[in-house]
Amino acid sequence: MLKSETLLNSLKKNIKYLEIPDKTNLIFLTALSLLIVVNYYRINQWYLIVVVNTLLSISILYIVGHYEQKELEDKTKQSLSRFIRFWYPAFMMAFCFKEIYVLMISLTNSLYDHFLIGIDYMIFGVNPTQALFVISNPALTEFFQIVYNIFYLMPLIYGLELYLWHRYDELKYATFVILFGFYISLIGYLLLPAIGPRFTLHDFHTLNLELPGIFLTNILRDIINFGESIPKGIPNPGDVAQRDAFPSGHTIIILLITYLSHKIRSKSFYFYLPYSILMIFSTVYLRYHYVIDLAAGGVIVLFTIFITNRIYKDKLPKILKNFKDKT
Repeated sequence: MLKSETLLNSLKKNIKYLEIPDKTNLIFLTALSLLIVVNYYRINQWYLIVVVNTLLSISILYIVGHYEQKELEDKTKQSLSRFIRFWYPAFMMAFCFKEIYVLMISLTNSLYDHFLIGIDYMIFGVNPTQALFVISNPALTEFFQIVYNIFYLMPLIYGLELYLWHRYDELKYATFVILFGFYISLIGYLLLPAIGPRFTLHDFHTLNLELPGIFLTNILRDIINFGESIPKGIPNPGDVAQRDAFPSGHTIIILLITYLSHKIRSKSFYFYLPYSILMIFSTVYLRYHYVIDLAAGGVIVLFTIFITNRIYKDKLPKILKNFKDKT
């Protein structure tokens, strides 16, 4: 009993060390848990998910408090606690991505691909993924598949850039911006689930034959399929695929990273800018997204920048000035 009270008091004490990205994570976990509780009768073993969310929230409180209450000298030393404190959001993104998948599969069988296809056709007069087939060739497909897969490393690469330069305040700000945009995209998946043109406008089973690469394309596609919960050889892959077409999370995250690299002068803007253009094009060329998914992602990026800058309007100038003074 005494140990439980001590732990509870310690966690309460740690609340004051939470910063904006940490609070964002806790709010989103709480919102997911409430959604699960309300729909408990439709979700198998719903209580286990709530328990995991609770334990993860407690872990965040402990991780943040354990590091932030250290003296400044101890904070600057290399340590496991420092690494976990700044990198746990990467785990959060992967974890919440899969939890949203469980919710979507459990709560509804409805898909809105027909609606998204209709918008694309209304705008262009053709289906863009079908129109791009005329320029396809194995070398181009190989190139764009590599570009597409590299995307999953980009948040880590950008975070590592700030982390290794000891730009911890900027890293917290960047983490919040990316998390905010990412969580909005997850909400979009819940509101308008869709599986994308490779399942609807094209035959998923003949993709490797119809849009072949050279050496790595098939392997890279298998990696993507595995990450999106599609077992190899399944007869009806659209039934189990991640419903994450609208909005395009790829577009949201890479545009936010490009924006951040310019905003906080991380010296990598001219790398992210051309990459983001190629990556966004690859999502349509490779048939992962409708164009309207990209447009919605762009709108969410603008909204994210507006809201996050409002929240950080007093802090960000000081953060940037402090780094400038140090250099």
